[in-house]
Amino acid sequence: MPGVIIDIGTGDGEFVYKVAKENPDRFVIGIEPHHKGLERVSAKIDKKSTKGGLKNALFVLGSIEELPEELDGTANQVFINFPWARLLKGLLMAEKPTWDAIGRITKKGAIIDILLTYDKSTEETEFRKVGLPDISLSYLQNVTAPHLKEKGFKTLEIREVDNKELKRYPSSWAKKLSYGRERKYYYMRLKEEKA
Repeated sequence: MPGVIIDIGTGDGEFVYKVAKENPDRFVIGIEPHHKGLERVSAKIDKKSTKGGLKNALFVLGSIEELPEELDGTANQVFINFPWARLLKGLLMAEKPTWDAIGRITKKGAIIDILLTYDKSTEETEFRKVGLPDISLSYLQNVTAPHLKEKGFKTLEIREVDNKELKRYPSSWAKKLSYGRERKYYYMRLKEEKA
């Protein structure tokens, strides 16, 4: 399906590179507030195509709070992989600024794919400091999803993800996590249905 994919919080940019390479009919944009981690992959996409360069990938410095106006109404699909801090809180608690920003960059009917992780034994204290709830299937289904429906985002799927699936996911962070300590992973797929 041709169109634009936007990856919010792209990290090192590997996800954007792999998705763009596997989908030459899609234009893939990675949004990341920190340029340092993007330098290697950014240099790689600028090379000639014979040396691994890609014409259908681009990185933009920015955050969910400051998405460029040029992205308004462009995305057929949005990915948010392993969000943290304010972005995670905005997603989980269906905060208006976060979801207004996502709604602003999406086309009608766009798909939003979110991959989350949580380890209560190591992250509970940090979550409490910033006012985040424990992430669970129940919380996502019974709290997050209904609030998102009110904001015009229909939940298509919520499920747990296992390490086997994580190892196949086109993200370097997913691969690192899949070989680390046992933790919970959750996948949400939503559809933008605002009028």
